[in-house]
Amino acid sequence: MEALNALVIGPVLPATLALGFLLLWCSFGLLGAIDLDLPGNDLDLDIDIDVSAPSGPETVTGFSIVLMRWLNIHAVPLIIWMGVFIVVWWLLSATSWTLLDSHLFSANWIWSTLLVIRNLFIAGLITKFATAPMRPWFLIEKHTSLDLIGKECEISSSTASPDFGQVKFPTDGAPLLLNVRTDGVHLARGARVWITHYDPKRRVYIVSPTQQMPAHVDISETKKAN
Repeated sequence: MEALNALVIGPVLPATLALGFLLLWCSFGLLGAIDLDLPGNDLDLDIDIDVSAPSGPETVTGFSIVLMRWLNIHAVPLIIWMGVFIVVWWLLSATSWTLLDSHLFSANWIWSTLLVIRNLFIAGLITKFATAPMRPWFLIEKHTSLDLIGKECEISSSTASPDFGQVKFPTDGAPLLLNVRTDGVHLARGARVWITHYDPKRRVYIVSPTQQMPAHVDISETKKAN
């Protein structure tokens, strides 16, 4: 009973909850109830940042991208990286509290918060080195934007429209996740599309359905005509 209480005390509780959510997510995924892919599973971190700017949102974004690259988040599928991170975080939190922290600190919210921050930082470092050997497993072919023009791929986001969308482009390794916009239509996940051209300003690919879409009928206008 004492060991169980140690898993839900102060600095260990957040890690235990995260581990519980991970196990629940994987269980539902194995049963086929949900898609194990998280939104943005493969992150596109190839973003141009103006580092000459002294400060502002661009600077923060640039630092975040560099940090994610350093942690291997760009090179390993997000669901795998998060799984390793949560397990490491939980083991670190439970072990450090049981062997050391409980003898030095109380479980009040101040110390718990500080210990959680410390454990997150250490877990991030451990995850970086733990996922480094996985990088070659998920290497993909290098493609230029011109190479992809005219190729067929599949919508991977829940929907694709002129304002939002992602596709999975098949490669010899892991699928390449591309940010796309349609040429005016709204498409559901799984729809097959052609890559028609690349927009360098928005850094997105424009896609068109491989099959002719049925004409949209405005029901409200039809009622008015009747």
